[in-house]
Amino acid sequence: MSLAFSPKLRLAPLWPATAALLVVATLLLFQLPGILAESAARDLQDTAQLAARGLTLPTALPDRLPDPALQERVRAWVRGTSLRLTVIAGDGRVFSDSARTEAEVAAMENHGKRPEVFAALARGAGHSTRTSATTGIETAYAACLVPAEGGPTWVVRVALPIASAAEVRRHLTRALLLSALVAALVVAALSAWLRHRLFRPLDQLIAAADALGRGDYDQVVPIPDPPELATLGRALERISTEARSQIAAVAAERNHLRSTVTGMSEGVLVADREGRTTLLNPAFRDLFGIASDAPSEEVLALAREPRLGDLIERALVDKTAETVQIELPEPRRRIVALVAGPLLGDQGVVVVARDVTQSERLHQMRRDFVANVSHELRTPLSAIRGYAETLVDGAAGDAETSLRFSRRILEQCRRLTELLDDLLTLSRLEGAEPLRGLEEVDLRETAAEAIEMLVTQAAAKQIRVELEPGPTAEVRGDADGLLRLVANLLDNAIKYNRDGGEVRLRLATGEGEAQLEVSDSGIGIPAASLPRIFERFYRVDKGRAREEGGTGLGLAIVKH
Repeated sequence: MSLAFSPKLRLAPLWPATAALLVVATLLLFQLPGILAESAARDLQDTAQLAARGLTLPTALPDRLPDPALQERVRAWVRGTSLRLTVIAGDGRVFSDSARTEAEVAAMENHGKRPEVFAALARGAGHSTRTSATTGIETAYAACLVPAEGGPTWVVRVALPIASAAEVRRHLTRALLLSALVAALVVAALSAWLRHRLFRPLDQLIAAADALGRGDYDQVVPIPDPPELATLGRALERISTEARSQIAAVAAERNHLRSTVTGMSEGVLVADREGRTTLLNPAFRDLFGIASDAPSEEVLALAREPRLGDLIERALVDKTAETVQIELPEPRRRIVALVAGPLLGDQGVVVVARDVTQSERLHQMRRDFVANVSHELRTPLSAIRGYAETLVDGAAGDAETSLRFSRRILEQCRRLTELLDDLLTLSRLEGAEPLRGLEEVDLRETAAEAIEMLVTQAAAKQIRVELEPGPTAEVRGDADGLLRLVANLLDNAIKYNRDGGEVRLRLATGEGEAQLEVSDSGIGIPAASLPRIFERFYRVDKGRAREEGGTGLGLAIVKH
């Protein structure tokens, strides 16, 4: 868009002067001829009075027309001028005329009815302008009465040929046209000067302001010479500089925010007032399985989660924050907490999505743990209570029964002690406190010691436990903890093995690591249970596990 000054606006300062010149020219054209005529009439009247006083008029009417002596005096009086002097008697007869011969004077008609003569006879003076019947030229006339003082009455008339009003107008028109041409040249010169001095810098400032209005803040703002325009130019330059600074700050803040949002582990989605997605970070795409190159406007459709769209719509309508938890279907199978709230200024809505699958699983594991601990404690305690109540009720009198019940109470107490020991061990292993007392441990010797610890248990089921020969395997660790680890693995291998089966331990080293492998000929573990075998209190065969006296914490301790 161009905002440059138009030619009309550039010449605006000259329009008043031009209009004034036109008005003056029009007035001169139509009024000056009349003004000149009136001025000429006054001058001519004065001349007539001078002639009346300067001429020596006859004291009696001459006997003949014209009077030769008077004719000579009249001609002498106007000699060297363009005036025409006529002497007329009070009865209208012409006795002398400077522009006529004596014969012509004698033939002239009576002038008593001529307007100027008639007026002079009536009022003492008169004038008129008309085309002379004698000369055919437009002529101004002025007549003056010379009163009779003991003699005849005379009227002295002075005539002067003048240009016609049309001729005057023609002369004025030519003069005005010439003046207009000169004025046009002056206007052109002034316009060029104004353009160079004022309008060109203004055009440059306007172009700079237009660029600033379009957001082009890199535009160089010129500083013109005129002080007033220089002030405006500096103001625009300050605006441009401040705008660039603010835009840079906003851009930096936006980039920082975008980088922050992009790096967040929580998913973030921003939608405008129409529900169109304007910002989406990678975490959100990953949560809902949306490709990184998918268009933003198709996010809600690609998410395949109608509850997300409903949540955004409610946040836009209700203008309040809302939290919901949804479970995504297969294949992602995630639990996601969604928090949606309106943006400030009613600009849209922001949705934060957090994967709470692990935390929900941990909460469930804690609930299961409490339930399992309660159950594991309740079972032996119930047995102990039952045996004790039986003894109190009179069974203590029977020595054999009392001994049997006492042994069972001791057995249940042992199970409780094992359970509590395992819980304390597991709590210590899961804690943030680092392991202490680390030392160099020969894992082969540890495996052999664990076999010795469980030799009686293995012999009871006729299970052969064998440690395959091989090199030593020294590792740095907690000797007691490693012994407990190997013993727990062997204990499980023996408990869930068949009678007469075997358990094999194999050690391997390489690349700074040691590997212990325990295999047995037992019932094995179903594939569905493999992901859960290291969970606390998880048993593949719960009935058999309790018969074998396990706490359900052995492999959980091994894992940690």
